[in-house]
Amino acid sequence: MTAETLPTIDDAGFLMFDYDDVSLAGYAWWADVEAPAFLMLHGWGEDASTLAPVARLVRSRGWHAISISLRGWRGSTGVDDYGLSAPRDLGRVLEWLRDQPLVTGTVLLGFSMGGVMASLTAANQPDLTGLVVVGAPSDLPTLYEETAYGGVRRYFDATLQPQQWEQSSPATHAANIECPMVIATGGADGMCPPAQGAAMAEAVPNGRLFHVPEMGHHPDDGQWGRILQVAAEHIVL
Repeated sequence: MTAETLPTIDDAGFLMFDYDDVSLAGYAWWADVEAPAFLMLHGWGEDASTLAPVARLVRSRGWHAISISLRGWRGSTGVDDYGLSAPRDLGRVLEWLRDQPLVTGTVLLGFSMGGVMASLTAANQPDLTGLVVVGAPSDLPTLYEETAYGGVRRYFDATLQPQQWEQSSPATHAANIECPMVIATGGADGMCPPAQGAAMAEAVPNGRLFHVPEMGHHPDDGQWGRILQVAAEHIVL
């Protein structure tokens, strides 16, 4: 399957990971010194390019920023399967990232759907430095009932296999997420009610809930900056 090409971003290097079953495309904003690397995962309907503004905030703190299009989304091949393939796909990217000479640690950062994929991957990555999820579901059956957006229900109905209601719910795997985790929620988020994140923060061994009452589903630049500051404090970067 041929993927639609990602747009050029002038201040980022293009990346392509070719595996036996999928090709994953993305971008890198490298720091000039040894630093932790953030592997960033986009939300539903988006791709690696949509997190470029967040990547620049990460890079401005002296960290490496990598943004990848998930399987089935623009730039990458394959079919979106909402988490069945994510731990394997992203585990291979993390393995490559750890081998880069200036990378001192690896942090997964996921927004919305990307937060689900980050959490599922983190449950299988004992060497992960940290995990940050923003506006991310934790229990899919509860989200299905409580979201204000009917499109979420239509997407789940069309995409999820029966076992995925449990298997692709991050809460199912919370006890296996060993690294420090920051869960950011917004009080004005109708897509993913903040109770989803609060429950996840209670379930993981080392979680910190960061609730922003005025934040909707998509944080603005200032809110992203605050989220990264909390990550720096909790994960100790």
